[in-house]
Amino acid sequence: MSKFNTFVQLKELMFAMEQDLGISELSEPEKAVLSCIVQATEAGGTISTKSIEKHILTSNMSRPTLFRSIKQLLAKEIISQPSHGKYVVSASS
Repeated sequence: MSKFNTFVQLKELMFAMEQDLGISELSEPEKAVLSCIVQATEAGGTISTKSIEKHILTSNMSRPTLFRSIKQLLAKEIISQPSHGKYVVSASS
């Protein structure tokens, strides 16, 4: 199996998982920001905007795109903001 075939299989698996999780309609930047927040808050904590900016999945993202993605995830109630500049995955997600 070539590396490209493996890549395609991974993309198909990700697509199916996004469908199952109900996040397939999110933009790619929104998915990247959500991934950062999920990973960082797995133990029940919060993640700061600065930490999201520095994460490997979002470090090349422009600030306007990052903040637009956060705003959209908040509006869709996928994440919440317990305090200024801190984020967690919403309990209902």
